Amino acid sequence: MEREEPAHPAAADGSTGTEPPAVATPSGEPAAPVAPDPQAVDRGRRELSTWLWRLPVLAAAGAAAYGVWQAYAIHFAKDAPDPNPEFEPLADADVAPLSAFSEVWDGVDFMASGVPCVAVRVPAPVPGGLDIGVGVHLVAFSRVCTHLSCIVELNRDTEAVAFAFNHRSDRPSLTCACHFSVFDPLRAGRAVSGPAVRPLPRARLRLEGDLGDDPRIVCDGLERTS
Repeated sequence: MEREEPAHPAAADGSTGTEPPAVATPSGEPAAPVAPDPQAVDRGRRELSTWLWRLPVLAAAGAAAYGVWQAYAIHFAKDAPDPNPEFEPLADADVAPLSAFSEVWDGVDFMASGVPCVAVRVPAPVPGGLDIGVGVHLVAFSRVCTHLSCIVELNRDTEAVAFAFNHRSDRPSLTCACHFSVFDPLRAGRAVSGPAVRPLPRARLRLEGDLGDDPRIVCDGLERTS
C-alpha cells in the first residue's frame, strides 16, 4: 500500500509550506523576524486614546457654540421692518368703527382676504399705520406668526409676557403661544424675542366716513414680503 504524503511536506530545515519564506541576509542566512517596536505601539495607543477623549469635548464645544448662536438669534438677530412698506391691494375688509379704539392699546381682530389680522391703537405713529387727525394712531398686522405660522394674540398683560415669554416690556405685545415669539406693535411688528426673526406683515388701514359719524376702519392691503 502506498504511503500518503503529508499535504505540506516539511522542508529540509524542518519548516512547513505554510510558513512564510525567511528573508535571506547578505551572508545567505535567514533573518530573524522583526518584533514590533513597543514604544511605537504604545505611542499609537496614546494618540488614539487622546482623540477618543477629545471627541466628547469637541461635541460639548459644538453644542455650546450652537446654544450661544441660538441665544443671540433669539434676542438680537432680528430683521428690521421696512420703514416704507409696500402693500398688495386686497378687497375691502371691514375692521370696526373708530369708536372701538377709544383707548390706547385697544385692539380688534378681523379677517382680510382669508388672512387673520389685528388692528391696534398705539400711542405714537408707526410706519405703515393710519394716523387720524384727532390724535389717534392705528396700525394693523397679520396674525400669522413668521416662525411657523401659528396665530399671535395681542397680550396686554406685561407681567405675563415677562414670565411666560421671557420678554420684559412696559407696553403690550403680540405674542405667539406655540413657540414663545414676541412682536412689538410700536416697532412696526418687529420680532423682539423668541425664534421668529422676520417682523409681522402690516395690513393697510383706511378711514371710511366722516369723523362726526363714527366712521368705519377698513383694511384694503397687506404688506408685500420677500
